[in-house]
Amino acid sequence: MANKYIYDAPLEITAEQWLEMLRNDKVFKEQDRNMILAVLQYDGSPHATPIAHAMGLKGRGAINLQVDRLGKRIMKHLPEVLYPKQDNGNDQTWHIPYLGEWQPERNRFLWNLRPALQEAAEIYFAEELKAGKELPSEHAYSKIRRQLFNSPYMDISYKRYIKFKENELYDESYKLETLSRLNELLRGQEINEWTVLDITRKIQKENPSAGSFVHWSNTDSLVKYTEARPAEVSMLLNNLYTSDAPVSERIEKFREQAKTFNPEISLGAPLFGYLLAAKDYTKYPIYKQEVFTKVKKDYEIELKLGSVGQNYEIYRFICNAALDHFKQNDPSLTMLDIQDFFYCSTTYDQIMVESAVDYLYELAGALREFEGNQEQMLEAIADMDPEILEQLSDQYKNNEKINLIRYKLVEKILESGSVSIKEMEAIKEEIRMKYDTNILNSWSNFSVLFQLYYFDKKKKVQEELSKIHRAIRQFEELKDQKFVEDKVLNGFSWNNQFGTSHCWLAVYKTEYPSHRPAPQLFIGIFPDSVEYGLHFGDQHLNGGRRSVAHVESSRMFSYEDFHQKIVEVIGEFNDDSTVGGPASGYPKELNKERWMELIADNTVFFEKDLVYLYKMYEMGGQATATQLAEALGKSRSAFNAPVVSLAKRIQLETGIEDVLRDDGSVCYWCVLFEGEYEENDHFLWRLKPNLKEALAESYEDPTTIKYESYSKEDFLSEVFIDENTYDKISSLLKYKKNIILQGPPGVGKTFVSKRLAYSLMGSKDESRVEMVQFHQNYSYEDFVMGFRPKEDGFSLQYGVFYDFCQRALHHPEEDYYFIIDEINRGNLSKIFGELFMLIERDKRDEFVTMGYSKEKFTVPENMHLIGTMNTADRSLAQIEVALRRRFAFVALNPTFNEKWRQHLINSNVSGEMVSQIHQTIERLNQEIVKDYQLGNGYAIGHSFFSNKPEYMNEKSWFDGIMEFEILPLLEEYYFDRPAVVEQLLEEI
Repeated sequence: MANKYIYDAPLEITAEQWLEMLRNDKVFKEQDRNMILAVLQYDGSPHATPIAHAMGLKGRGAINLQVDRLGKRIMKHLPEVLYPKQDNGNDQTWHIPYLGEWQPERNRFLWNLRPALQEAAEIYFAEELKAGKELPSEHAYSKIRRQLFNSPYMDISYKRYIKFKENELYDESYKLETLSRLNELLRGQEINEWTVLDITRKIQKENPSAGSFVHWSNTDSLVKYTEARPAEVSMLLNNLYTSDAPVSERIEKFREQAKTFNPEISLGAPLFGYLLAAKDYTKYPIYKQEVFTKVKKDYEIELKLGSVGQNYEIYRFICNAALDHFKQNDPSLTMLDIQDFFYCSTTYDQIMVESAVDYLYELAGALREFEGNQEQMLEAIADMDPEILEQLSDQYKNNEKINLIRYKLVEKILESGSVSIKEMEAIKEEIRMKYDTNILNSWSNFSVLFQLYYFDKKKKVQEELSKIHRAIRQFEELKDQKFVEDKVLNGFSWNNQFGTSHCWLAVYKTEYPSHRPAPQLFIGIFPDSVEYGLHFGDQHLNGGRRSVAHVESSRMFSYEDFHQKIVEVIGEFNDDSTVGGPASGYPKELNKERWMELIADNTVFFEKDLVYLYKMYEMGGQATATQLAEALGKSRSAFNAPVVSLAKRIQLETGIEDVLRDDGSVCYWCVLFEGEYEENDHFLWRLKPNLKEALAESYEDPTTIKYESYSKEDFLSEVFIDENTYDKISSLLKYKKNIILQGPPGVGKTFVSKRLAYSLMGSKDESRVEMVQFHQNYSYEDFVMGFRPKEDGFSLQYGVFYDFCQRALHHPEEDYYFIIDEINRGNLSKIFGELFMLIERDKRDEFVTMGYSKEKFTVPENMHLIGTMNTADRSLAQIEVALRRRFAFVALNPTFNEKWRQHLINSNVSGEMVSQIHQTIERLNQEIVKDYQLGNGYAIGHSFFSNKPEYMNEKSWFDGIMEFEILPLLEEYYFDRPAVVEQLLEEI
């Protein structure tokens, strides 16, 4: 205890106040509630990392930032409360929702909810906690068993574990020594009110100080409970050891009884695993929450955290299943051996990396066999779990071309249990005859079947590649390097989803926009070899140069050799002449910790600031204004004012001195960025290094973000369109793949397009929606690909549409939506090029060879195009017939209906004002529609009057729109007849 610090400062917030805040979306965001539930369900005292992982965050930096922001919202909501402070006087925001223990020797903070918050949370999450105590059904247990053994991974990992036990790093033998002594003690010892205190003290004393079975606070609480109520604890221990009830019930009974002694008592699953193993380590495993979580991930067991008893019961079931499996070859094994296997295989990098390589190598070998024998591949698909086959059927149902072939094959297997090559050829011919072009031109039988076979293996492959990637980044010799995390994990589907028999990964530094211009630490797994070392990306000055080691099979691969080779090439990896030095003339940068404090302060960094900064971080930390604008669907000048405002707030908060240009003006963007002109005279903004590191701590990968759900009902509540029209538009988009929403200004075309995509996806998943705006200078090079200048010449750069199609290709089970605002403003033939053919509904998943890259490219089946077109734009030529044939056109008209009226009334606009707006615009639209030079395409839309700011008087709001928006529009319409405008305004 000497090196431990307990934080328990009082806080005058009642359980009732906590409950009110939990229900208040302005205080507790959904992610905050998920965090509280995860802590509530965790066994014992968690630290930041496992809670972050339970919530889908990347690490403790992200969750610490979240706690800080929650603390500040609580302080704002209850300003009268006296809040805890740090020694330097700053707010100690993490200490508002939590009590806890700081362990400096392990550099981590153990979290405990404040008692009043826990009391409120138990009320708020009553249903979730009740569900967490229910054990899985027999069907669910059967599925867990299948997940454990439906791949060879457990046997692979066990072999590496057995070999690892011979390594000097292995240091787990103390478990057997300790538990053997306790088993001997309890074997002949009666547990009663006179002996129980000695027993619990002995159990506490035997808990190792290093590599402990359970946190010290749990055994301390148990001893104190025993001292106060020895008869009660002896009864509970006897019930725990001798009852025939399920172990989860015994544990929960013990915990519930202990809560009557002390509601805040800490008795987690690790304690009960220790108590049970102390009685009989051959039957009961000791338990670690981190191990249980990683085992579930390794074997793709999809179970949420439950109660203490439930978690231990399920973990014991998993251990028992593994014990039965391995005892077939070694009857001497006990439960402690299995626990040790699971602990070591999820903790030691050596076992994890070697097992990953073995698993991937075996899969590579199977795929190589299938490349030459598709009959065997069909048999393997037919042997897949029926539930997986049903999921495949659902995924490919109602698809076309190659995916329709896949659907027919799966249905044939589900119907008759198998399918032959002859039957497959008949299905292919049946589908091919439905189309004018040869849909099978680029597809072999292997590439058609690959996605079926790989469907239930893709996630596991990515996880194993991630383990190797993390291990490389954590090598001691690389600890000072900054690497891009978990990117360039190329499983067996990296070649445009055709499928291949090798996979690879690359680790590169954060200073590069991608792996292609970077030196890479890499590993490739092939059917007949494994290679690893240093590789220079194809866009690097030394592109293609490598320094690698080869082994002929994964059996010859060893973690020690792998580590040695990576260390051997570090010097060459770091010696990269293409990396420029720091720019001169910029102010001294803030350190990373100060940047993190500023990012956490929502009075300095607004949410809209983090949107473009995180996007720049995703782009490798640097971008031109044009690149950033296209990535976010904004104009290139949209960032000027926000950057200046943010820089001023940072200067005010930190006292950073002004940086002056030669003309004496202040350079505000210099606060956040460094920069330089590229050869094409485009200015490249580059995040300050420490700011980039701070952003990395709080950045959430879009693939792990839990997006807000969005349904058809949400669409209908936000958009002034009736259900029948919505059904027609959504059906048309699903069938045609490409639609254009056309209409006059103010009918909400862009607003509708995004929400249409959200409703069809079921969530506001921004990673699956991309938006660009066409203009007269927009080109094929911006949209698809083209050569751009670099220091030694030109390099091929991919455009936003190409990248989006690649993203959709790699996630065929999900729909993607590409929105083109003002689609008819661009030179469409120039922008689309050869893609004119590929965007057609019946040409999806067909491939063409690209002119620049000479690579095959396709627009995938799951990618949908939504264009918008303003029918009142005089500057536009007629849209090309070739493009018109490929899109369905949907007219959106001004809609001043009852839904619109009710929306305004709910926004505190009076009924009288709503009527005045309606009458005014109706009168104007009547004149516009019947005008011989104008017509329906020029009518004034409802969105001009759909959002009144809360702070504005409704008359000022109405007058402002009429004067500064409607009047200029009328003057444009009647530019050659100003008297008409005067007459219209007089009449209204």
